Amino acid sequence: MMNAVHHFSSLYLRRKPVLLLLLVCLWPLNLKAESHEYKLQQVKAAILFNIAKFVRWPDKTVSQSPDHLTICHYRENTLSPAFQSIYGKRVQHRTINDKLIGTLAGADQCAMLFIPLSQLRTFAEDQAHHGPLPVLTIADLTESYSTESSDSRAAVNLIRQGSRIGLDIYLPEVTRNGLTISSELLKLARVRR
Repeated sequence: MMNAVHHFSSLYLRRKPVLLLLLVCLWPLNLKAESHEYKLQQVKAAILFNIAKFVRWPDKTVSQSPDHLTICHYRENTLSPAFQSIYGKRVQHRTINDKLIGTLAGADQCAMLFIPLSQLRTFAEDQAHHGPLPVLTIADLTESYSTESSDSRAAVNLIRQGSRIGLDIYLPEVTRNGLTISSELLKLARVRR
């Protein structure tokens, strides 16, 4: 009996990050009134934090910044001040911090790059003139009702799925940047190959 309890609790602990990410993604976008925007920003920050648990960066990249996992904001920080809810937390033995960058040339210390919808076109132009980087690019397409995720070259797209946030993963970009995404995260997403 004790073995069964131990097996269940270890299974629960291994699955806990997946369950948390699933719950955050299922959080409704139609939040009530006064602090709707702030709560939405908190949900997006939590999604970024949970995605980081399922990504593997090249060893060389991790060794260059073993203590910090930097989430960069491309040209504007649309998650401030809600980002403070994850700032300083630890994921994969690294402390979350953030940085605002203006171009991909400044992404050398970034593990993740969050791209607001308003900057997607500029990012695409910047990306066309830049080689692969060991950075997980994440585009925020939740404000769009179109099919822009099919045009996005970001590795991960946050998309609308009715009143919820879903994930769209573009595997060629993940591979091009030398990253690996856990199969557990891939199960929660729409995957493009």
